[in-house]
Amino acid sequence: MRNNLIGMCSAVAAVAVAGSVSAATVHVNALGASTGWYADDVRTSAGVYLNGTNSSFQPYFQGALASSTTDDALIAQQLYFTDSGSASGGGSGVMVMDGTSANAGKTSVRYYGNGTGIGTLNSSFTSAFRWYMDPYPTSRTVALNLSVVGSNGLSYSMSWLGTGAQMNAWNTFSLDANTAAVSDNGWRLYGNGAPGSAAGAAKSLNDWLADATYGSILNGATVLGQGFNIGSSQRQCRVGIDWLESSLINGGDRVEFGVIPAPSALALLGVAGLGRRRRRRN
Repeated sequence: MRNNLIGMCSAVAAVAVAGSVSAATVHVNALGASTGWYADDVRTSAGVYLNGTNSSFQPYFQGALASSTTDDALIAQQLYFTDSGSASGGGSGVMVMDGTSANAGKTSVRYYGNGTGIGTLNSSFTSAFRWYMDPYPTSRTVALNLSVVGSNGLSYSMSWLGTGAQMNAWNTFSLDANTAAVSDNGWRLYGNGAPGSAAGAAKSLNDWLADATYGSILNGATVLGQGFNIGSSQRQCRVGIDWLESSLINGGDRVEFGVIPAPSALALLGVAGLGRRRRRRN
């Protein structure tokens, strides 16, 4: 099952991505303190919340749910890193997010860094990411999310859902604070009386920062984390995140997800490239 998502990738796409990665690229292939990437709102197909001792961000639960290594193992069934020997992501694989087999399931992951905040919310925000939509019985678009603490001390979740994603293909989304709020291609605000998806339209970030009610709350708010989620009510869906670029993370340079190729594999790739160059010269 896990190999299915990765096996669809083309070597041509991998070469293109590999050539664009900067020297400041960070590789992430694990959850927890070693990378600053954590699970938070992860639920099983039965709707049970999971809090892993090592892989979950503990402040998210505020002590309401005890952590366990058993939950770490369950989280790893829905949120994991892989290469599978394929050419995806320039040879470094993907972070797989599995929506589970029931509507109650959900998978969410965020970069929290050291837990004290990764930046402030303002009009200079930019982000881009590349991901693969697996051809499951149903398919969904992965959401980009921000967790922020407003000037009123309350917590809010902002979720951006792009449009036009294709199944069984790589999809690249790019956005900034002026990205148009057309259809669901905009940010929705949740939590602490926020309008959410039922009453609130999707807006660009700048529109939210200028909003009569929430602008003063969100402008300059502390961003606790940025990440991705699929669910709830997204039955039998699965995606693979190849890379992320964000003005809030790694100085804006790329974050690659998945297994880093062994040095011997990289050497073989170099030899193969040299052989191709020689053949072209001949």
